[in-house]
Amino acid sequence: MNSLVRCSLRWLAVTLLSCRLPGSKAAPGDVKSELDAPCKYPAGLATDGRNLFLLDWRQAEIYQINPAGGKLQPCFAAPTLKPHGLAYADGRLFISDDHSGWVYELNLATGRVENRFEAPGSSPTGLAWAGDALFVLERKSGQIYKVLPQDGTILACLPAPNESCTGLTYDGQHLWVSDRVKNELYMVDPQTGMVLGILDAPGPYAAGLAWLDGYLWNVDFQTRKLYQIIVADDPPYRLSQTRQARVEYLWTLYNYGPGQVEDLTVSLAIPEELPAQQLLSQPEYSIQPTGFAVDRWGQRCAVFQLGSLPAGSKQAVSYSLNVRLSAIRYLVLPEKVGSLEDIPADIRRLYTADESRYRINTPFIRETVQRVVGQEKNPYWIARKIFNYVIQTLEYEMAGGWDVPEVVLQRGKGSCSEYTFAFIALCRAAGLPARYQGSVVVRGDDASVDEAFHRWAQVYLPGYGWVPVDANRGDAKAPADQARGFGELANRFLITTHGGGGSEYLDWGYNSQARYRTTGQCKIEEENLGFWEPLTPAENPPTESRSQSAECKRS
Repeated sequence: MNSLVRCSLRWLAVTLLSCRLPGSKAAPGDVKSELDAPCKYPAGLATDGRNLFLLDWRQAEIYQINPAGGKLQPCFAAPTLKPHGLAYADGRLFISDDHSGWVYELNLATGRVENRFEAPGSSPTGLAWAGDALFVLERKSGQIYKVLPQDGTILACLPAPNESCTGLTYDGQHLWVSDRVKNELYMVDPQTGMVLGILDAPGPYAAGLAWLDGYLWNVDFQTRKLYQIIVADDPPYRLSQTRQARVEYLWTLYNYGPGQVEDLTVSLAIPEELPAQQLLSQPEYSIQPTGFAVDRWGQRCAVFQLGSLPAGSKQAVSYSLNVRLSAIRYLVLPEKVGSLEDIPADIRRLYTADESRYRINTPFIRETVQRVVGQEKNPYWIARKIFNYVIQTLEYEMAGGWDVPEVVLQRGKGSCSEYTFAFIALCRAAGLPARYQGSVVVRGDDASVDEAFHRWAQVYLPGYGWVPVDANRGDAKAPADQARGFGELANRFLITTHGGGGSEYLDWGYNSQARYRTTGQCKIEEENLGFWEPLTPAENPPTESRSQSAECKRS
């Protein structure tokens, strides 16, 4: 039985399926269409600009598919027994064998192997053509090599995003890498290996990748589907992993005496609607606030004027509300970010100003920014270079206190707030607007108590708006895990606060702030707790679709 007959027998009826609701907006990672794979063991994927080429690594055959209608073209035998990686260039297919470690160059017109070379490693699983060079993903070493296609001479070497990466393609500006264990797709800078963005893979076993007409194609080994994936769309983020919970924030002051607390005033930051945060109920306060106020950063607060607190007593105020929280992940394309001049003047003026905890005009901060940022003008790369510097310089230490960035960066250790203040200070010194957000955090279980809380930064990228940056989270070893700190937040945070610096009501804190005087000697203890519990079915309204939720206004 010849290869064409075998292909025809294996080819299931191809379906082109829309995966978006009518009228809904797409987001990065959404599947535009899908096709049934014509084989049982799909691996490498490539394109000539019109058709897709797909490898079956077990049968050692190559399939040619027209993605517009799924029509199967003649297929042919691979030139090696265990083919895995696939790339196309000028009428030729490059095919890697992850068992022998060789890469073959197959002329499609003649069906002959015209060249072969030994890959820089024994397990080349992914290939990508980039104009005049070939990228080779080598699984065992966890490296991506840029090589000459004539003989495999190594031109450059980059770290793979994770240890379990296999597929590879090039979109003309970025490499894309698939991870079959984490089921993720990574957008990678081909110069440094830095992971610039992450998409969830459509299936449970992401294999080969190809780039065609502005879309990323991914074949899944388990579902045996080819997915056409949207990369650039509006909104530029994706929501996922929705949770619904009731959250209570409790502030308490204990006065052990023997003196008295006087003029006690407490401000609680009020959560608001955000793209990944929906309020299912309004805050319910344990006692009625004296009033409400808005600080210079636009942060709303409930203010409680509580008067005196005698020795041997305590005072508590709290609020509770029901929320729907989602994980949010931005996909920022650096080339689509506007210039610093595109940032609205009021945002630039307000969020590049100096503040007492930033001290952006000290010689150390100015010299550090010049060394780290250099002549870079693209706001994304300014932010990313500063982010990289902070995560390479600091080690997490929750020692209490919020020292200024100069001290923290020279010390090399800091808390989440100190990571955040350091990043903000350096961004502002570089002329890039930055601010912070604070939150109450789910600690492990759905029903949990938080007494540590969390803070991170936001940076303003023209064309994208305020994008979250958590340098503390990005302080990781693997490039993919570092990228999770830039443009991504989990569904564990009730965001209470956004601010640029000292606040009339919250000072430099977040969640709450208390002001008071004392008469005589007083031993005082202040406690802040966040309580989480999942909503019961009766309290749990229907979850909106991802695309509907994504239409919330950006923060």
